[in-house]
Amino acid sequence: MGLRILTVCLALIEDISEKEKFERLYWQYKDLMFYCAHKRLHDVQLAEDAVNISFLHAAKNMSMVGEVASARTKRLMVTIAERTAINLYHKAQKEYNRTVGMEDVESMVYTSEESDRMIAEAILELPLPYRQAIVLKYSQGYNNREIAAILDCSVAKVEKLLARGKKQLAKQLKEV
Repeated sequence: MGLRILTVCLALIEDISEKEKFERLYWQYKDLMFYCAHKRLHDVQLAEDAVNISFLHAAKNMSMVGEVASARTKRLMVTIAERTAINLYHKAQKEYNRTVGMEDVESMVYTSEESDRMIAEAILELPLPYRQAIVLKYSQGYNNREIAAILDCSVAKVEKLLARGKKQLAKQLKEV
C-alpha cells in the first residue's frame, strides 16, 4: 500500500477539512484494514487491492465518516474492507470460471480405495450446488459461513444444500 492511493483519494475530495480528515483516516486504519482483508483473502496483493478500493469508496462517501478515532468509524472501515475483500474473492472466482470442487472430486476418483472411489463417483453425479457444498465442506474443510461467502448465499441455504446433498448421496450409494 502506497502513497499513490492516498494521493488519488485526496484528489477526489474538494473540501480542505475533508482532505485532512481523510488523511488521518488513511494513516489510522490502513494497517487494520489490510489485516482484515488479508485474513479473508490470504493473498497480499488482493488484500492491498481491497484496501485501496475501500479507501476510494470512503473518499467518495466522506459524509458517512464521523470522528476519525471513534469506534463507529473503526467498525465502518473494517466492514468496508471485509466486504470489499469478499467481493474481490467472488470476482476472482468468476474470472477463473472455476467450478468449485470438480478437480478435487475427480482426483479422488483416481487416488482413493474402492469405497472412496464409489463415494467420489456418486458425488460427481450430484447436482452442482450439492456437489459444491459437499466438496467445500468435507474435502476442503470450509465451515458453513465460509461456504456461504464462496457460493454467495446464506448460511441457511448452505445447511440445506449439505443436508439435501448428503441425503441424495446416501440414496445413490444404497443403489450401488
